[in-house]
Amino acid sequence: MADLDINYRHPAYAEFMPEWEMIGDCVDGERKIKKKRTKYLPHPSSDHLNDDPTGERYDAYLMRAAFINATGRTQSGMLGIAFNKPPKIELTGGIEDIESDADGEGQQLEQMIRDALAQNLQRGRAGILTDFTGSGLQTEATKGRPVLKLFTAKEIINWRVTNGKTALVVIHYVEPIDDPAGFSLTLKKCWIELRLINGIAYSRKWEEGDTEIAGGGLIMLKDANGSELKELPWSWIGANNNDHTPDSPPLADIAYVNIKHYQAEADIAEAAHTVGQPMVALTGLNDDWACKYLADGFKVGSRKGVLLPVGGDLKFAQPDERNILITLAERRENQMAMLGAKLVERNTSARTATQAGDEAQTDNSILSLCAGNVEQAVNRALRFAIQFAGSGEGAVELNKKYEIANLDSQAITALLSAVQSGKMRLSDFVRFQQRIGLIGQDERPEEVVDELLNQKPSLLLGE
Repeated sequence: MADLDINYRHPAYAEFMPEWEMIGDCVDGERKIKKKRTKYLPHPSSDHLNDDPTGERYDAYLMRAAFINATGRTQSGMLGIAFNKPPKIELTGGIEDIESDADGEGQQLEQMIRDALAQNLQRGRAGILTDFTGSGLQTEATKGRPVLKLFTAKEIINWRVTNGKTALVVIHYVEPIDDPAGFSLTLKKCWIELRLINGIAYSRKWEEGDTEIAGGGLIMLKDANGSELKELPWSWIGANNNDHTPDSPPLADIAYVNIKHYQAEADIAEAAHTVGQPMVALTGLNDDWACKYLADGFKVGSRKGVLLPVGGDLKFAQPDERNILITLAERRENQMAMLGAKLVERNTSARTATQAGDEAQTDNSILSLCAGNVEQAVNRALRFAIQFAGSGEGAVELNKKYEIANLDSQAITALLSAVQSGKMRLSDFVRFQQRIGLIGQDERPEEVVDELLNQKPSLLLGE
């Protein structure tokens, strides 16, 4: 008997879900991380049921802990690098409206592409459903149009591939219930089933009712000419490749270290709170001296003196600033910085002649690979949109070559020395500066060289 549980989770979904949640929580920042409490920050006591029965110590421990959102900042930085040059979008005919309203709810296509790349970096997985807003008999005034809907890895709960084609995709999401008379927000659970039956694509929507999950009949998907679709209008997005298999999220390693850094920072804050203030110790006293001269205690300061007997001493006890906890936190910071750099580091492994030729369009880094996969998925989704619309052409192209160069003083000195010795042309040095962003791309190297060679001397002291 067939399994009719639309809410069934694919085994790979269950495997990756905890990691997806952890990375997403890190990207969301301290608010989300601290809300999960002991999931990310264990209690400092191994016997907290007896040592801290009310949880007061843990609440203070959690409040003092600092979560430095390296994961979210890395994602933002990667998106900034990738979209330093805006994507090229060329849409015509029946799909041109997608550029200004991709999903039918007002989101621009460029913003959807940015969101898709963010999901790819964060979870290594997403998908785009190409849908059509109209159905049945349509007039010119009420006719529908194709739309692209982006779904995250957490929303794609089930899938199946047979004979090399995606034969099943189940998407689970929530949408608000329309209440014309009310003000509260009520959400209902929905499922979209995409299924390939005998080589023909079908779809069906399921909704959660008061007692059960109910779905309508399967709807055959057809293009503008009335021909049945031979494949599901679904486009996978992956970090390594665009297939149904979940890929390892590019930000996973940073997120794991980010959590460990958070735990180290919590221990540092508690240690500073507990033993950070200096403690005074008096030595060489006896009971008679203490009762006679220090009965009311003593004060320490530049205007107060402490009377001590012969051989007595006053000492301050304070932990060393450079302890193992600080060393561990700094180690985690260095690890996160290294892992972030790896996302934009060019892959220098051996390549075929075809791969080497592709370097004109990509730098072969993890970021460029993710961007290229998003580009391919969006272009595939647009081809389905053209089938639904019946006309038009469309293509998008993302920037996949990033010149990220951090030059130290030695490297700059070496380059200038090469120019000065005649081993490197000044015009080539200018072009290099254009590639790393020191000189604008719109300036001609010859004009920059002429300006450098013929500029008037600057009289710094006389101006």
